[in-house]
Amino acid sequence: MRTRIKICGITRPEDGLAALKAGADYLGFILTESPRRLTLDQAKTLRRALPSDAQVVGVFAEEPPETVSTFARELALVAVQVGGWDDVALDGAGSAEIWHVLRAAKLPDPVTLPMVPLRTYVLDAHDQHLPGGTGKRADWEWARRCVEVGRRLFVAGGLDAGNVAPLVRDIRPFGVDASSKLESAPGRKDAGKVRAFIDAIRSADHDRPKRS
Repeated sequence: MRTRIKICGITRPEDGLAALKAGADYLGFILTESPRRLTLDQAKTLRRALPSDAQVVGVFAEEPPETVSTFARELALVAVQVGGWDDVALDGAGSAEIWHVLRAAKLPDPVTLPMVPLRTYVLDAHDQHLPGGTGKRADWEWARRCVEVGRRLFVAGGLDAGNVAPLVRDIRPFGVDASSKLESAPGRKDAGKVRAFIDAIRSADHDRPKRS
């Protein structure tokens, strides 16, 4: 299976275009408190500068469902990341998927995470003050258990070209998500780091043993 790749914290058209050219599957717009936060107007301008078929994911934290729905509709988001794994109703959000973010100090047993209907989970590193982009590594052993029980999981948290290969090769998440480690400054992606990150993932995809 090919690992899906999300490059998050996109704030400039040139960074989004470079990530897509390098092979990213998804671009992440931060729409909650963060050094990379975009207002709705900024996000609209950025969205118009990208290909119409670019798969953009909106990242939220504690915003109410009506706010998330508005952003999803206005930006033609393919998915929204929201905190926790409880059901969320997003009226008027179009066909946007809901990706459930888990970053608590104590994570739930993966077998308790609903998987029907099919859900996507995003594991990120816990931080008391920031909702992501911390550069800290997430709990890979928890990720391993989550994948083993069949949950569709993205892993985020401190990923770059130097450490992503064993995650892809040995734990085999559905996808990976990187932001701060691929930057030259907050909100400014380094195209070379992005290319190296994606190349490392594709190489690990090729090298990992096939499931029996």
